[in-house]
Amino acid sequence: MEISKHHSWKLGCKEAAKVQETLSKKLTLKDDFYSIHKIAGVDTKYQKDADTIIGVVIVFSFPGLKIIEESHWAVKADFPYIPGFLVFREGPCIEKCFKKLKNIPDLIFFDGHGYCHPRRFGIASHLGLILNLPSIGCAKSNLCGEYDRPVLKRGEFSYIIDGDEVIGAALVNRDNKNPVFISTGHRISLKNAMGLTLKVSRFRIPEPIRQAHNFLKSFV
Repeated sequence: MEISKHHSWKLGCKEAAKVQETLSKKLTLKDDFYSIHKIAGVDTKYQKDADTIIGVVIVFSFPGLKIIEESHWAVKADFPYIPGFLVFREGPCIEKCFKKLKNIPDLIFFDGHGYCHPRRFGIASHLGLILNLPSIGCAKSNLCGEYDRPVLKRGEFSYIIDGDEVIGAALVNRDNKNPVFISTGHRISLKNAMGLTLKVSRFRIPEPIRQAHNFLKSFV
């Protein structure tokens, strides 16, 4: 997969924040796709030394969720772990995974936030924009904004509000399980991001991300 040239990943926090604030204005927060036949799940893992990141992208058929292709890569982290700047630590590794892909997905699920971010530009939005592909952020915990706890029944949700803006949703994927935190990455509406998340979820974590996470368990 070819990826257009973009900013450097090797930036300080101030520069990184400016990049996020500038690029967030280029996001498309509505549906901008025709059909979905292939979806991808993305996840990363840190090796024991905590400086080596292993990333994986798994491409599935949709709606059957049969694995079509897998791509993984390991790289030394250059950026420290700082909440809100995850993409600058993990982005270079994930980008390498996508460069190896032969099957370009129609939609990507990221283990992380998208628009639900202090600067409205989490990892799902950032990489969705760089790859120019529809993307969804799905996180296990909330990063910013407030929400009412939804009824723990599959399909129930509460919007995440920051100021007077809806930035995401706490969505229940499985009865009696805590919600996951869904937000638009790029080129998809929040409504369809939630709907598609439910379609690919058998457990609390959407299947593309869950299987990517399970793949990484084999790496110590």
